[in-house]
Amino acid sequence: MKISACKAIEGRWEFQSGAFDNSTPSNDSERDDEMSVVLGDTLSALGRLPQNLPGESALAGDAEVWGVAALNVGFLRKYEEQDIHRSQSADEPAHGDVRGQKNAKRRKRLKKHAKWVIEPQRSAT
Repeated sequence: MKISACKAIEGRWEFQSGAFDNSTPSNDSERDDEMSVVLGDTLSALGRLPQNLPGESALAGDAEVWGVAALNVGFLRKYEEQDIHRSQSADEPAHGDVRGQKNAKRRKRLKKHAKWVIEPQRSAT
């Protein structure tokens, strides 16, 4: 999660509900109800650690502005009516998508449920 999706509060990074919105499709053939994620079970199977994602990601560029947040799959499926799909790519073999509509109330619940695995290393001042 990039710091642009967070807010600095009392020296700590706090998620903003907009961070849990669906990605904007780049063309008409793409779905409009997917949120990109990295799947923890696939990371584990590949011998990778979530803590290393900011430096490993093809998007990282400036690793200190990236953090890693966790959402529980059971919570997403059971309580938020979201589906999880594996969609590995050449850039990220552990890539997945959380499919389902994410209205404002749902995004707020996802924000509350999310936990930091590793906060962005850039100071939240």
